[in-house]
Amino acid sequence: MVKEKKKADKKVDKSARSPSSPSDYPEFAKQDGNAARQDASPSAAPPLDVQLKDPGVKREVKSNSLPNEDTTQYEEPVLTKLIVESYEGEKVRGLYEGEGFAIFQGGCTYQGMFSEGLMHGPGTYIWADGLKYEGDFVKNIPMNHGVFTWPDGSTYEGEVVNGKRHGFGMFKCSTQPVSYIGHWCHGKRHGKGSIYYNQEGTSWYEGDWKHNIRDGWGIRCYKSGNIYEGQWENNMRHGEGRMRWLTTNEEYTGQWEHGVQVEYAILRNITELRRIYNFYSSLGCDRSLDNTFLMTKLHFWRFLKDCKFHHHNITLADMDRVLGANNDIPVEEIHSPFTTLLLRTFLNYLLQLAYHIHHKEYQDRSPSLFLCFKKLMNENILPNACRVKGHLFCEAQRTLYSMTYVDKCWEIYTAHCRPNAAPPHELTMNMRHFLWMLRNFKMINKELTATKFVEVIAEDNPSMYDGIDSNFELELVFLEFFEALLSFALISVPEPATKFCSDFPNDDLSVNKAGSTYPVTAQNTQNRSPSALTSQESDIQFSSTKSSSSKLGVLLDMSKIRKSEPQIKKSLSDGRTSKVNFKSAGKGLTFLLSQNGKKEKSKDEQKEKFNTWISNMYVFFVNTLFQAHKHEETVKEKVKENRLYNEAMALQRKMENEELEARLNSLREEEAKRQDYEVDITVIKEPVDAPSSNFTPSPPKEDTVVPSKSMTSKKKKK
Repeated sequence: MVKEKKKADKKVDKSARSPSSPSDYPEFAKQDGNAARQDASPSAAPPLDVQLKDPGVKREVKSNSLPNEDTTQYEEPVLTKLIVESYEGEKVRGLYEGEGFAIFQGGCTYQGMFSEGLMHGPGTYIWADGLKYEGDFVKNIPMNHGVFTWPDGSTYEGEVVNGKRHGFGMFKCSTQPVSYIGHWCHGKRHGKGSIYYNQEGTSWYEGDWKHNIRDGWGIRCYKSGNIYEGQWENNMRHGEGRMRWLTTNEEYTGQWEHGVQVEYAILRNITELRRIYNFYSSLGCDRSLDNTFLMTKLHFWRFLKDCKFHHHNITLADMDRVLGANNDIPVEEIHSPFTTLLLRTFLNYLLQLAYHIHHKEYQDRSPSLFLCFKKLMNENILPNACRVKGHLFCEAQRTLYSMTYVDKCWEIYTAHCRPNAAPPHELTMNMRHFLWMLRNFKMINKELTATKFVEVIAEDNPSMYDGIDSNFELELVFLEFFEALLSFALISVPEPATKFCSDFPNDDLSVNKAGSTYPVTAQNTQNRSPSALTSQESDIQFSSTKSSSSKLGVLLDMSKIRKSEPQIKKSLSDGRTSKVNFKSAGKGLTFLLSQNGKKEKSKDEQKEKFNTWISNMYVFFVNTLFQAHKHEETVKEKVKENRLYNEAMALQRKMENEELEARLNSLREEEAKRQDYEVDITVIKEPVDAPSSNFTPSPPKEDTVVPSKSMTSKKKKK
């Protein structure tokens, strides 16, 4: 018996050290007793989500972390050193076979089926500290289906692989009302699963897990009834998600970062941001009944420049590319000035730009997006917003008139853009292309020099000129292009060219059917050249075809300016009569009337300046820029026609040459065949007895003819 027992112990010991034993797997590195004590310790309770009170928005945001998540893990112990101290049961050829009961060294016990000295089949294994496994064994390894019962009463029932919870199973904690049903991987929650945090089932999570951590997409229902549905990362709300606070009847849909709703920073400044949005969206627009307007990309660019976003070593064109890549904007619309932005789009763009500009400063701090937006808000937006700069939106009347040239200028801008070298290879214009365009239009002159050109562009662009060098590779969006043209109009138009329309009457502005305006200078047509008249007609044609108000939402109703002029006349006449009627009332009244006269004079001066400005714009855009562009397009069309004509002629000449060459080839072939035929005939008529090499034979015909003549002559002599 002693020998059989020793042999059996050696056999069991060898089987425990065989490659199929649990000790050869890295997850079975711990000793059974120590592992069981560590996993069943009170500090190692099952993972649970700490339920915090969430009466409002702020508290729910802060109560997302789970401090006990990493310290409350249950693990399965390892079957190692299976040294049998005693055995009761059947044996075959000295090996444990059939049903039996074994006590192992260390106090662990097993009762169940054996096969060839190994635990194989259904059985129950109890560790020394009380952890119990009931289920199937395969060669000393818990496999297939089983039930783990920890000393505190917590249980797991489901699939088991290599002694670990692996597959589908359910876990119930006895110390806390926590239960999980779903998929497992190597003893950890992994895959799809649902966990309940109370017995009532009102607090739960259902979704994706990665190694005991909520990661992926999932739904979290809190005890208060508040529900979050969206993306998770490292047990925290992170990514796109929606939170509904039923207690306060609030809802938030958007980006989250490490448990903090990204737009929470925006919500703190939502009143100011809404005011900024309404202010910029109304620039260049007439008043509406409800005073609600949609912001366009043109307004958004002006807002970015006013708030000095482009001072962070990033151009407006770069910002367009960042927003286009993050929001899947079509390539042809990345730099379009006519794109409309809703309020939520405006806020989302601000968040994305804030992160792009400041993310390197806060990459090691959390929540980084919240900090990035907070800094941008405090340093750029609040101090500078609603302080409009530039030449387009500086004054309402000038803005309304300038908008009439937007469509045609956009056409010119796109005609001179070139594909960007970097993806997505959209059409852009840089400083060099802009300067080349003006040079081709012959608009660079003694008034508008290259130096003036650089000064205008660099007026509010630190990346253009540093005092020594100029950056001609700097990209320009349409707003910068158009405002530069407005500045060039005041520089390049000489003073005599504007005198013909400096004294406009009250009907100096005419309104077409589309709502666009253009100056009428019929009273001065006798002093203008025919080319100027034709240019005016062309301007009327293009302005009447398509108005920029349809794209920008700008209601260009300049008739109000005309309506206000009779009131000005009436006030002037009233001022004169009052001065006459009350002249004897005293010096005080005379002084007031003189002040009114000064105000009227200043109004007249302002009107005169405005008319002069309109004439400058008209001469620059209609008579110079648009005519130059039209001439260039005409030249391009002629060049294109000439190129097509030359290509057609070249093709025709090629076809004729090919046809002539084919004929020549056919003639050559016929000539070659004829020569070959004659040579063949000559070879056939040669005599059989060839003469010596030094003798040149005569043709056969001559040989036959000569003898005949000699014979006839002999006959005649006879």
